[in-house]
Amino acid sequence: MEHREHHKRELKFFIVFIIIFFLAFILALVNLKKGIPIFGLGLPYLLEDWIVLVLSFFAIIKFFWHIAMH
Repeated sequence: MEHREHHKRELKFFIVFIIIFFLAFILALVNLKKGIPIFGLGLPYLLEDWIVLVLSFFAIIKFFWHIAMH
């Protein structure tokens, strides 16, 4: 029973992270269209937003992969 509870908590944790990365992806996409950076790190807004978009996308894929293989 303990093992099953651990997997349920882990699944909830992964779903929360998918939501967080999805929100970051959407925010970066909106900011890209508006022409403003997401964090304001001093990089050109285009580069900064694309970095966040790509990394968020790969993070979402990684969590989906981990859930599917679990």
